[in-house]
Amino acid sequence: VTDRSGLVLDANTGAELLMNRPVRRLKGRNLSDILCKDNSLITAFSRARDDHGPVYISKATLIPGAGDEDADIQLAPIVGDENRLLVLVQPRRFAGKIGRGEAVKSAARSAIGMAEMLAHEIKNPLAGITGAAQLLAMSLSRQDQELTDLIVAESRRIVALLEQVEQFGNLQPPARKVVNIHDLLDRAQKSAELGFARNMRFEQVYDPSLPATFVDEFQMLQVLQNLMKNATEAAGPGGGTITLKTSYDQGLRMRAANGQGQKLPLQVEIIDNGPGIAPDMVAQVFEPFVSGRENGTGLGLALVSKIMADHGAWISLDSAPGRTCFRLSLPVATEGTE
Repeated sequence: VTDRSGLVLDANTGAELLMNRPVRRLKGRNLSDILCKDNSLITAFSRARDDHGPVYISKATLIPGAGDEDADIQLAPIVGDENRLLVLVQPRRFAGKIGRGEAVKSAARSAIGMAEMLAHEIKNPLAGITGAAQLLAMSLSRQDQELTDLIVAESRRIVALLEQVEQFGNLQPPARKVVNIHDLLDRAQKSAELGFARNMRFEQVYDPSLPATFVDEFQMLQVLQNLMKNATEAAGPGGGTITLKTSYDQGLRMRAANGQGQKLPLQVEIIDNGPGIAPDMVAQVFEPFVSGRENGTGLGLALVSKIMADHGAWISLDSAPGRTCFRLSLPVATEGTE
């Protein structure tokens, strides 16, 4: 939020992250001096003052420290207080991801359908191979049984992989209901602590005032469990800390290429203190069959991304050595939803 001359009056967390400085260092600075390389923002403020209406800047180039990239910028007078302007900055990389996601959705459905069919056809003979190997083992020496045990183990591993592939074939829309996100986080944490995350320490940083969300309870539980499992695997056998954090960001809104969208003010963060994700992997982690781990299938995060997309929600990633954060941005349950 700025005054009519462009002086920053307030900023949200997204602005702090974009410009890599806290809000106290942004207040009182002229946004034209700290955001754009050229004079486009100065011109936009002038137009907004003269026209008393919204102004849009396409592909403005940000200065180093403010992302050093292209962004779309919108300025609009605040209703009831025309002496203040609301400034929205959307890096082009986000708009591109949304557009690409819409463009490939049809092709993805075809590929998913083919993968589901192949998975079903492969699982049937694998069951026969596993059964035959187990019968064969009964007539072999203990030394020779090591080979049949290997056949059984590898067959089961392939079946587990195929079952993950088949999950992508469920293209039914989410069965949404009103859900308390903290209840889901608690359930996911308890399940993790009894299983794969026994060596991990959990910390909760919750905003108790958060309203309920409107999601598919079981799909969102799967998202949270997959992200906790990913954090556990990143920490390694020595264990580590997973921080579960919730907050509210009134200004966040997802808008698709067709102009439709919804507000996503509920923020859920799953943070680990592992080694971080390699920079060359960050842009690909949500793609199917992409994994930075030796025995990873590359399907866990892809499934997470699919579920979030089906909800019209958003997932983002910020990773550096010692800290990886997956942020989920979710809708609020409105009156009349059940």
